[in-house]
Amino acid sequence: MRCKNCDAPLAAHDFWCSNCGKQTQVVTNDLSSWTSLNRTLNKYLPAKGLNIPAAAFSIVAGMIPMAAVLAVMYFFGRLDFSQEQSTASLLLNLFIMAVGMGVFFPFLLIPFPAVCRAEGHSLSFKDILGTLKHYPRQLVLSLLTVLWFVVIYLVCFGLPSFGGDPILRLVWVVLVNYFWAVFLPVPILMERLGQKPFKAFKTAYRHFHVARWQLWRLSLILILLNLLGVALAFIPLIFTLPLSWFAIRDYTDLLLEYEIIRSQK
Repeated sequence: MRCKNCDAPLAAHDFWCSNCGKQTQVVTNDLSSWTSLNRTLNKYLPAKGLNIPAAAFSIVAGMIPMAAVLAVMYFFGRLDFSQEQSTASLLLNLFIMAVGMGVFFPFLLIPFPAVCRAEGHSLSFKDILGTLKHYPRQLVLSLLTVLWFVVIYLVCFGLPSFGGDPILRLVWVVLVNYFWAVFLPVPILMERLGQKPFKAFKTAYRHFHVARWQLWRLSLILILLNLLGVALAFIPLIFTLPLSWFAIRDYTDLLLEYEIIRSQK
């Protein structure tokens, strides 16, 4: 393989040309998240029915309770944080939402240990039950996630008595999108590398930046697919949730196969 910019010879897994410093076509071609998702989909479709019990567990234990927390907060008028008149009330509502999301979000994450052990693209209900022991680790990951969103909300939107600069609203959008690009490989890194949640976050942030755009695109596609599933009475989630698990696993494994961590040292 040769650099398309200067025609210098490249190794198979070179992300940058050592001669001209330009990014190689490895990231856009070999590490395309869209191509990886299509490969996963083709392998997942024949086994999609086998994943229904596992998906149903995560939907009932995780997705529905999270939706219920948001619905109850909306019903009692506590979800519109911009209308809060006091700092105490805002912080209380943020705390309620953070706890509600943080406690149930791990049920969407605990299948990842089983997904990483699986050789194919199917999970059984028994596989999911065997991963419940990993709830504490996934709870830590979940709490780190909700803490991030609470912090960036307070920084970008300010408190009722101390408003933020309007430009920070755009910063908030950028930070939300960037977070999911960093977060996506974290559950797999925790299993493949045996890392704790915070260290897995550090690894993803420090070493995966060369594929950040690809990770963001994959996260956006999967989030939109699952939001569509929620909008359609949760039923499509029995197919989109397992697809998301395997898509994240397959793409993260692809990045590890291309030695993305070692190459960034």
